[in-house]
Amino acid sequence: MSLGEFELIGRYFSGKDKGQGVALGIGDDCALLKVPQGMNLAITTDTLNEGIHFFKGTDPYLLGYKTLAVNVSDLAAMGAYPYACTLSVTLDEATPDFLEAFSQGFFDCAKNSSIDGATLPLIGGNTSKGPMSFTVSAYGLNKTGKAMCRDGAQVHDDIYVTGTLGLPALAVALGYGEFSNLKEDFKELYKLSMMPKSRNHFAYLLSDICSCAIDLSDGLCGDLKHILIKSNIGAKIELSSIPYPMYFREHDLSDDDIFKLALAGGGDYELLFTLSKDKRQELIDIASKTSTLVTRIGEITEQNGLIFTSRGKIISQKFTAFEHFYGGNEYSENSF
Repeated sequence: MSLGEFELIGRYFSGKDKGQGVALGIGDDCALLKVPQGMNLAITTDTLNEGIHFFKGTDPYLLGYKTLAVNVSDLAAMGAYPYACTLSVTLDEATPDFLEAFSQGFFDCAKNSSIDGATLPLIGGNTSKGPMSFTVSAYGLNKTGKAMCRDGAQVHDDIYVTGTLGLPALAVALGYGEFSNLKEDFKELYKLSMMPKSRNHFAYLLSDICSCAIDLSDGLCGDLKHILIKSNIGAKIELSSIPYPMYFREHDLSDDDIFKLALAGGGDYELLFTLSKDKRQELIDIASKTSTLVTRIGEITEQNGLIFTSRGKIISQKFTAFEHFYGGNEYSENSF
């Protein structure tokens, strides 16, 4: 049984629009947000389409979770804490079972992305009939003058990443029939890839000492190049320092496969940032306070370009931004 638009909204998405900054929530032509003095409003939008950004038949709970997660990741990259969001849902058929699971995943992510324990308010959106697609606009607050932008890297800054890299890329590869010896692990790896950890609390604290960050949606190499171009500098990356999941070694992935997945795989939604060397202790304190794994992987250089080293020795490697679900559908998770 397919639900009508107003029943769908009323049953699964209304009543979640309360929050400290919400002056007016769902029920009018627009929602209204209050922006506190001394803060800037950060805004981002992302769309997920079936067969392009996720496999057909994906668990609707995971779809709901990731639909919001990719947006709050963009807020984290700017050092903004999540403030409110809107959601647009397009479905060929709006069934209760699907919507129950989808909305549960969405609101679980909204709770997990908060830095104060409150659930991120959903203040509006839209529903439509058509090929499966989900669009979120997320709104966050930055302390004025504290946004972490792509043009903020400085020569001799250290380069860091949070978490580990490459697992989501492996899940996608398994979905396309690669790594056939690991196919039995696809379901669990895909689940992990659809539920990236929120880095918003870490990023909000980091923004007091850091001026440059980006979230890793298209792979470390592709996203780092955005920083290098915007900041007009170069970088040296030490391959032995790249943090990847223990799963890779436990299942005998080759070095070539590990580096391809971790450097060009995409979909990690971890943070890559640069930081002055004299801020290392402050970074350690922030990482400890937020229980965040942080790894130094390289250094910003004056000479333009991206150089890879292995235990200090320069090596030849060419990696590009990964394009998810490429082959018939050209896709890259670029935001603009």
